[in-house]
Amino acid sequence: MPFNRRVHVIVEVLDRAEELGLLADLCGSLGWPIREPITGETTVLASAEWTLRVIEVRIRNVRDGAVEQAVATLDAWAQAAELSVHCRDAALVERVHRPLIEWHLRGKRQSVRQRLRHALHLAYRTGEHDPHSGTVRLVRVPTTLDEPRTRRLARSRRAARARLSHHTIPARQLNPDLHEVSSPAIRKGWYIGALLGVIFTATMICLLCAGLWPAIGADDPRIGAPIAILSFGYLVAGTVLALRHTTTHRALPWLIPLAVPLAASLIPWLGMLVQRAYLSSFSVRPVSGEGGLGDVRAGIWMLFVFVATSLLPTAYLGWVRFLDSSMGARAPWLSWAPAVALGTGIGVAFSLLVLLTAARSGTENRQLAVTGKDIPEYFGVGAEYACVALPSKDAPYYGTRPPENAPVVIFGQKGDRVEYWDPKSHRKASVRLEDAQVRLAPHIYSHC
Repeated sequence: MPFNRRVHVIVEVLDRAEELGLLADLCGSLGWPIREPITGETTVLASAEWTLRVIEVRIRNVRDGAVEQAVATLDAWAQAAELSVHCRDAALVERVHRPLIEWHLRGKRQSVRQRLRHALHLAYRTGEHDPHSGTVRLVRVPTTLDEPRTRRLARSRRAARARLSHHTIPARQLNPDLHEVSSPAIRKGWYIGALLGVIFTATMICLLCAGLWPAIGADDPRIGAPIAILSFGYLVAGTVLALRHTTTHRALPWLIPLAVPLAASLIPWLGMLVQRAYLSSFSVRPVSGEGGLGDVRAGIWMLFVFVATSLLPTAYLGWVRFLDSSMGARAPWLSWAPAVALGTGIGVAFSLLVLLTAARSGTENRQLAVTGKDIPEYFGVGAEYACVALPSKDAPYYGTRPPENAPVVIFGQKGDRVEYWDPKSHRKASVRLEDAQVRLAPHIYSHC
């Protein structure tokens, strides 16, 4: 079983063959090593008819509380098996960090022509590639931290050169004409490639949030399709590379069926938020349940933006670890917690950008109405133009009185009332249907 904490537990067990055998079988089934104490390892003394054993309990837990959890787990298993065993001492096993300095034996840098020829030979597998290309050997030299770094590097380099001068394989011995001893090389090309990919994808998602894809011609399938394929491929491939061989990867067959119904139920609500942000410029609210496919399209837009931006850091993490696994595993900033936290924060920020874009579109369309132009449909929200006349001067209304000679803008009927926006006064109003005469007009510049 996978574990991340190890606890040495000294237990006393009844000194009988069946008890010792049952304890050994139990620990073996759990993957816990068990042995007799080494001389001088512990000062615990066993009582008469009891003997001591050392068990390494392996569990998954946070560091603070791992000892208590290990002992409780052992007690629970012992009680379930009716085993006469008791914990006498327990201690958390800490990993011993030994300072080491790493040196690489690398082939000397060649000309661009030779490197291209070498790459072609590798691609065609002709066997004529340079056997000294790249890192051909790696050594780590123990060091101490009680002297300056420059002196430690000099000492370890001399020791590394002496060690690299001997090897059973002749091609892996230090040859000053062919090799050089260097510190671990950061593969900047791979990092730059992964970084360019995440910048490109983030830029495309940002343009999608701001509704600027038509500005770059991406509304044309010949341009938009390759952009979408590249961005989607970077996200999906990077996420798969980051999640493979992990617990989350094994849980995906269970998580995806649960996530699909949740996403399906969220889409109409998210679409309502987008429409509400759009109609906020007209000071009206969308009519619930009348969005139809417009609600769905707006919700899918917002959900796609959130999911895509949330996966950006994880995808970058997967690409970096795939392209340069040795360096990626050592970098502390390439861990799960920062990637997930940063992705969630970016996803929320870009989702808010979607709402701001919807509000900006509402402001632009409101300006069209003010200048006497028709308002285009926006994710199922279509404006209608109507002449509203009050048959009586005493007819009640909220807001401004409807104009007598020009139509107003309405966005659907709400129960027994109609809400309208007057382009001339820039104000919203509403009136009961029984107190007004409403007649649809073909255009905003029609005469009533």
